[in-house]
Amino acid sequence: MLAEQILSLNLITRKLCKNCNNGLIISQKMRLLYLVRNDVLSPRELVGELSIAKPNLTILARTMISEGLIEKMRVERDMRSVHYKITDKGLEELNRMIAELDESIVKQLQLNDKEVKKGENKLETALNFLNGAEK
Repeated sequence: MLAEQILSLNLITRKLCKNCNNGLIISQKMRLLYLVRNDVLSPRELVGELSIAKPNLTILARTMISEGLIEKMRVERDMRSVHYKITDKGLEELNRMIAELDESIVKQLQLNDKEVKKGENKLETALNFLNGAEK
């Protein structure tokens, strides 16, 4: 039952993103921005985390670079190696998308502040459990 709920949550959150400005592509953008918000990651790491094909990542990254949301950087130990990092504009965009998604969830579920806080706490507990299960 728990695994089914996790799968359902994953699918539902993708549907919620479709209600945001740009549909499903914003979900990929949001996920990529979220992943690089604190770390500089390689294409290999991003492909694994996003579960997308490398050519799709290349297209997405190229678009996001042209929009000024992320930037490409070379790794000093191997100048042939490329990594991606978020820009200030990208961080602002991520925060905007998170706020928009949060507002959409609260509105669609018709939650009051107390229910939102309770839901956040339960999700935090679930995330901590799942993060511990990864190790």
